[in-house]
Amino acid sequence: MMLRNGSSLLVLAILMFPGVGQAAPSNYDECILESLKGVSSDIAAQAIISSCRNLYPEQKEVAARVENTAPPQTTAPIPQPVPVATGPGRSLTAAELDKLRATIKAFGSSYTATIQNKNENLTVTEVTIAVWDDSDSSSLREYPQEVMIAPMESVKSRFTVHYRGNELTWAWKVASAKGYD
Repeated sequence: MMLRNGSSLLVLAILMFPGVGQAAPSNYDECILESLKGVSSDIAAQAIISSCRNLYPEQKEVAARVENTAPPQTTAPIPQPVPVATGPGRSLTAAELDKLRATIKAFGSSYTATIQNKNENLTVTEVTIAVWDDSDSSSLREYPQEVMIAPMESVKSRFTVHYRGNELTWAWKVASAKGYD
């Protein structure tokens, strides 16, 4: 036990005064400046600061006051969700629906759709895709998804489908959509 305490003191002394044979710091500031050279660990830095405060207690209050006046660290603002709709929503007409272009990549039950809105004055807020098996007319399933696609823009959206048809005969289309002018 005695060896462990002695080793701890030796390590602390080396951290505090890495230049053996050099003059000891004469004040708190010198203690901090000399002892923190090359230290990259926050834990080691806190131990050194604490030791310097103990060695120079007359400056402890001043050091604490200076540390407490540091500006608070700022963090990046948390992005707020974009509202899904900012106007009255309505179903798209057949002509407006024809101006939606979509490509889909299927990965099991997850479909990633890239939807392009070629309508010049219409924001799309919901897209419904239909998935079915061409060999089974009763297999049609529709999957609505909220989106926000500005006029003449495109977005990627992920649809989770519960389609279990034959991969060779499956088909899909944009069945309907909603939006606002």
